Amino acid sequence: MQKRKIILSGVAAFCASFGSIVAPSVAQSLSTQAGMHSRVVALYSFSPSKVTNEVRESKSKEMDAFWDEVKAHKDEDLPLLRRELENPENPKFFFADGSGLLLSLSQAQDDQKIAVHCLAKVDLSDFQSRQFLFEVHGLAVKGIDVTPAALHLLDDPKFVVYLPEHGAYKLDQSACLYYSLLPLPNDVWLQSVIERLKTEHDETATKSMLLLLFYAQSDDADRVIRSVAKDPGIGKTMRDFADMILKHERDLGVGSHPSRALEEKFREERRLRMAAVSDEAVDDMEDLTGKIAQTRTETSSAH
Repeated sequence: MQKRKIILSGVAAFCASFGSIVAPSVAQSLSTQAGMHSRVVALYSFSPSKVTNEVRESKSKEMDAFWDEVKAHKDEDLPLLRRELENPENPKFFFADGSGLLLSLSQAQDDQKIAVHCLAKVDLSDFQSRQFLFEVHGLAVKGIDVTPAALHLLDDPKFVVYLPEHGAYKLDQSACLYYSLLPLPNDVWLQSVIERLKTEHDETATKSMLLLLFYAQSDDADRVIRSVAKDPGIGKTMRDFADMILKHERDLGVGSHPSRALEEKFREERRLRMAAVSDEAVDDMEDLTGKIAQTRTETSSAH
């Protein structure tokens, strides 16, 4: 059986390879909530990026045993696991590893929603950015509102994902954000992004959200972009970036061929195309966004 490895980001992602794992001869149910909580605290009260490879290897073996125990007594232990994942006082690394355990046991929508809120609380320095993106994106493709987790990646200005299977193609923070949210309809995430933008001070995160608002191709999104472009209280770099987006929209010919039926068709095609994570999918997404722009039927704030 293939064993898991502790998930780390950046240069800290190195983990020792595992041999055979010494597991209890008989997996024991954790039985009570108190027992589960004590096990969680004892097992996960550490930061993988701040310990030695030897400690990570030892902890990984313990976590494999924990997963085996819960899986062997799913009916008894799954409800206990859910309760622990909903407890905000638990160690941060538990939310990263425990949410993966939950999703390995259940694909119920309520459990997927629990996983989203766990991912929104993880320490990104202890989680491979690729793993984080693929988990969030996978849930979005299934129609789960991943907005809290998607916005969490904005907390790391250096968030980046490499796709070696696509010629080392790189997804920067902005690309990871739109990959997380564009599989969902605008009305699921748009207002949350607008609210976050109002209080955001990081330049990288602000640019990522402005670009996402461009891809939204809606009047509400355009109004926000225009307000940034005109706000004297915002730095020139951000005003210029917003102006660049608005010019790009004009160049695309926003509303030049209005058709609600075609607009909805292209939006659905883009949503489905975003199920794939690749450079080819990004190219198609850009092309479909242009078609959405041209066929938009509500463009009062786009000019």
